Amino acid sequence: MFSRSPTCSVCGKPIEKNEPIYVRMRYPVYRGMVEIKAFLQQEGTIICDGCFSQKTNNHEK
Repeated sequence: MFSRSPTCSVCGKPIEKNEPIYVRMRYPVYRGMVEIKAFLQQEGTIICDGCFSQKTNNHEK
């Protein structure tokens, strides 16, 4: 219906096609077939690769 481009929840950068991302979400309790892109946007928190690696590097120090 209305297609929103996904954005990083940390920096707000739009996610490009084939860009590696990290998604934080709970394991779903229900079963069924879903459109994966819509499911990730609705149920998860999308983090771009740059923000994720920056966050993990800060925790290692």
